[in-house]
Amino acid sequence: MLNDGEVKRILEAITEYRELVEHSGEMRKQLEALLKRWGSLKSERDELRQTLDRIHQTMSQLKADYQVMMRRVGDISSTEDAVLDSVKFLIDELASTLKKHEVDT
Repeated sequence: MLNDGEVKRILEAITEYRELVEHSGEMRKQLEALLKRWGSLKSERDELRQTLDRIHQTMSQLKADYQVMMRRVGDISSTEDAVLDSVKFLIDELASTLKKHEVDT
């Protein structure tokens, strides 16, 4: 037979074990909630990363388009300069021709 002290210690151990089991269940629930939150955060991060990748792609395309546009602006400016030079030449030639005809008459 067990004496009173031993029975008391067994009951205390059983109570302590029960508390540990309850605490373990609570910890498991908290861990599951944390794992769900982790999964949600990871999913959000992946979505943000994809969005950021698309933004970078768009910016790269915009940069390339801008460079092409600036080359075209340069080409237009060069063409404009050539046209202005040609117009000046034609005006000078016309003025010279008109002066020759004025003197001849």
